[in-house]
Amino acid sequence: MKFESFPISSEAYIVGYFIALGLSLGTTFALIKIPFNQSSKEKNVKSFGGAPVVFSFLVTLWLLQLVGTIDSRHINLLTIITISTGAMMFLGILDDVTQCTARFKLIVQTLIACILYKCGFQIERIGDLIELGNFSILLTILWIVGITNAINLVDGMDGLAPGIIFFSCLTLVFVYLERQIIGASFLAVILAGSVLGFFFFNFPPAKIILGDTGSLPLGLLISLITLLPLNQGYTDEVYYLIPVITLLIPILDTTFAFFRRIFKGTSPFLKDTDHFHHRLGKLGLAPVKSISILFIIGFYFDLTALSTAYNINLIPKLIPIYFIFIIFNITVLVTILKRKEKNLSHD
Repeated sequence: MKFESFPISSEAYIVGYFIALGLSLGTTFALIKIPFNQSSKEKNVKSFGGAPVVFSFLVTLWLLQLVGTIDSRHINLLTIITISTGAMMFLGILDDVTQCTARFKLIVQTLIACILYKCGFQIERIGDLIELGNFSILLTILWIVGITNAINLVDGMDGLAPGIIFFSCLTLVFVYLERQIIGASFLAVILAGSVLGFFFFNFPPAKIILGDTGSLPLGLLISLITLLPLNQGYTDEVYYLIPVITLLIPILDTTFAFFRRIFKGTSPFLKDTDHFHHRLGKLGLAPVKSISILFIIGFYFDLTALSTAYNINLIPKLIPIYFIFIIFNITVLVTILKRKEKNLSHD
């Protein structure tokens, strides 16, 4: 299924952003103020804290569609996004309440990714030269499931996951608007507004957290937004490179966690406390300082993504240099953190 791109006015971007922001602020505040007893409140807020973000995003889209701001020909795209996001949020609720096994979650996520692949969210080629063929579905599933879980894994410190999603969405908005990719840029604007409203209450010390109820569907949404341009025929290298760069912190964190656990002889799906934000916390940094450091690094990645998007001819020259530079800096950072942790343990 191909999703056509239809015009959306600049006013719709502004109106949609502030509707999503207002809904997110209002519903999050209302959820916080619901009078639970102490033990029940902690459980329910943790389980359903991300619901206002997803609610705000979906309600804003359908409200704008009903009033005619969004072309009615987008109905198929909105329906697929709504059903898949709802399914992922239900999985998140189930996990928050019952603590599902990692295998069960992976199976459900893979099933959702397969359905989305059949619906048209596909990585069929990389650039104009590399045809993926039978590897298309594998890479698509890896991207959808991988980004979904990457956002879930960085949601281990107050404010971190919403902040990363917000800045990534802003970057994607500028990139896609510059190239007249209307649908993906509009979805990114609405998601940015929805996440920002929640971020006000999730900033350390948080009054409410996403939980899997929020982190799983938000990870799914950001992955679908980055796949939409490919569905509409935009296959330049920039549309593969930009999402990787702007989401590099959760991607690297998840990749390191996966192989770290394997090298330790444990299951790659078992939780641990060695993620980037955990390591910063072990150094004695407060949550605000920890997420600020990660935001600054992420902002550097976003600026790199923007410069790459606006100078597409530089991509062939920049890719190898850029990733060598990133690997070098990450290696140095990890080495410094390990030495600092050893010094603290000896003290």
